[in-house]
Amino acid sequence: MEIFDTHFHLAPGDELGAIAARALAAGVTRLLVAGAAVGEAEAVLGQVAAVPAVFAAVGVHPHEAGKFDGDIGYYRGLAGHRRVRAIGEIGLDYYYDNAPCDTQKAVFRQFLELARETGLPAVVHCRDAYDDCYALLAECLDGGPFVVHCYTGTVEWAQRFLALGGHLSFTGILTFPRSDDVRAAFHSVPLDRLMFETDSPYLAPVPLRGRVNEPANVAHIVTYAADVLEMPAAELAAVTTTNALEFFGITADAAV
Repeated sequence: MEIFDTHFHLAPGDELGAIAARALAAGVTRLLVAGAAVGEAEAVLGQVAAVPAVFAAVGVHPHEAGKFDGDIGYYRGLAGHRRVRAIGEIGLDYYYDNAPCDTQKAVFRQFLELARETGLPAVVHCRDAYDDCYALLAECLDGGPFVVHCYTGTVEWAQRFLALGGHLSFTGILTFPRSDDVRAAFHSVPLDRLMFETDSPYLAPVPLRGRVNEPANVAHIVTYAADVLEMPAAELAAVTTTNALEFFGITADAAV
């Protein structure tokens, strides 16, 4: 079974080569590391360039929006890197108070416009900010590709994002005992709009709760999701890997 972990993060001190090797041993053949913190992109891309089958997104997480100096040209330059396949992780998070809402919206708008300009898909974080997030996606992307990563919203919001042409990606939260609402939303997503991710080092899936998460563990998520859908895990892995390759513009046999 070949799987694509479409969203993970590098923690300080992480060795990407070792992480990728463990992932490959678990059948995870493609990985995408998401940008988040201001100032980390070049260091992350330096590691990515040295490890086959790992790609990157560049952007500023909403928690970091207050630290962004407005230099979108810097990220425009990074977007031309051969391993950069998306703009992200960008979006809105009103659950935490790490940056004022207006600041988050202004930064999100800049990066959505960069995604539209470059033609790269947007990797979107949306927590307790659905109305504003939806409005900016509808206004700024002009139908361009996006994925709402780590989706935990309602069935109704899932359908609204899908109607905009978006994809939805699910994490280990899908496996948590109290995640009935997430499973309901998951059931509502057509197979051709579905992707999986770890969002590691966070959100380790059952049966690994309490441990540091990593991309190899996306195999547990796919296996669980296949049981939920009552379909073979290998079939679900193949469909969602194809979705991810097409979404990020990666050919299945690309020399990386």
